[in-house]
Amino acid sequence: MNIEILEGNPFANDELNREDSAKVLTQFVCSANQPLVICIDAPWGQGKTTFLLMWEQYLKDQNIPTIYFNAWENDFTDDALVSLIGEIGFAVDRLAKPENAHKAHEYLDKAKKLGIGLIKRSIPVAAKIVTAGALDLDQATEEAFATLSESVAKEQLDKYEKSKNSLIAFRTSLAELASSFDNAEDKKPLIFIIDELDRCRPTFSIELLEKVKHFFNVKNIVFVLGADKDQLSHAIRAVYGAGLDTNGYLRRFIDFDYLLPLPERGLFLKALFKSYGFNEYFSSKKAYSINYEREQALAVFGDLFEIYQLTLREQQHCCSLLNVCIKTTPSNNKLFPIFLCYLIVQKIKKPELYKQIVHESIQLACLVDMLAELPGGKKLLETKYGVVLEAYIVDSNSGRSEYENIIQNYEIIGSASSEASLVEKQRANSIARLMSDHDWDGGNETLRYLINKMEIASRFKS
Repeated sequence: MNIEILEGNPFANDELNREDSAKVLTQFVCSANQPLVICIDAPWGQGKTTFLLMWEQYLKDQNIPTIYFNAWENDFTDDALVSLIGEIGFAVDRLAKPENAHKAHEYLDKAKKLGIGLIKRSIPVAAKIVTAGALDLDQATEEAFATLSESVAKEQLDKYEKSKNSLIAFRTSLAELASSFDNAEDKKPLIFIIDELDRCRPTFSIELLEKVKHFFNVKNIVFVLGADKDQLSHAIRAVYGAGLDTNGYLRRFIDFDYLLPLPERGLFLKALFKSYGFNEYFSSKKAYSINYEREQALAVFGDLFEIYQLTLREQQHCCSLLNVCIKTTPSNNKLFPIFLCYLIVQKIKKPELYKQIVHESIQLACLVDMLAELPGGKKLLETKYGVVLEAYIVDSNSGRSEYENIIQNYEIIGSASSEASLVEKQRANSIARLMSDHDWDGGNETLRYLINKMEIASRFKS
């Protein structure tokens, strides 16, 4: 779902009520009087990028100099410093006030020249000197090492001193550059947003963190990192080993974390139904037997999204698949949304289990027990939609004899002599009634019908 971000009103299409977060963060970053790195932390697929793009526009509308940098799209570079300086270079003409444009370009050119001396070399200088350019240090004789050791030491000391002075000058030029972007008496910092950090190559993610902290740790610049810190921790351990204290490591680079609030339950789902036009589609269906399909789809998706902890991106994927299923179904044909929504969630969240359902390599009655074991699963099964779902599931791959045994078991539970509670009896009788109803369109035919529909839908790319 592509969201239009409007200049002057960037949160007009915000369905997750995150404008308050933008206002709080804006107040916080603009009050910073020292170098600052903030991490906007949220799991992958929970709308971080959309929020950061909306916030970026909000900052621009407040005349706060802002740069947005997608790290994942730029991790092809050999040096993170090149990417960061380059991104500032692209933004200079947009950010600099007309009266400061010439001065801003002077500061940028100075920063670039100083940055060249700070960019990492692919081969250590000392190794080049000692080996006269040869790459295999083992070929250098002991005599050569002894002869050149003194000059190498001096070279390295001089290089260290020069690099340190260059770093100080580089930071100074960056601070001056950032200052040239704002003429207000109450100076606003440059907000540098780095998104998708957790999706980069582990080495590139680490290098970006190090460059931000060591090279860009200057007044007038605030860095905002968009990342799932759990995923970022996995990337760091991939480089430094599983035993590393990643929280302690990240604390060296990140000053504050802001946990992006999860949206209110069902809020995003309702927005998706509106976006895909589901409300209009379901309201156009005239047959009495399919009058309530919208309510069924909305309720079952809502419960299953919470039970299976689907991310916003996974929720969107589910609705996209439902959308194609709808478009390939004649308007007044039954869609069986309760069963269809269940199967869609399995396909998106539990693909291996879904394959077993498709190939009938699992007793489908086990799916009811598996759902009941999940937090919130038993509660769903006790609802009127849960009763229908269980009836579809248990009848889906049963032969005639199995069907008779299954329905008989429910009838026994629902009988007057049963020791089950009144609620359990009513529920069992409802399932038995659904299975034996002449108008019941369940069983293997419905499962095959829906799976075929989903597999056709899966061939379409949204």
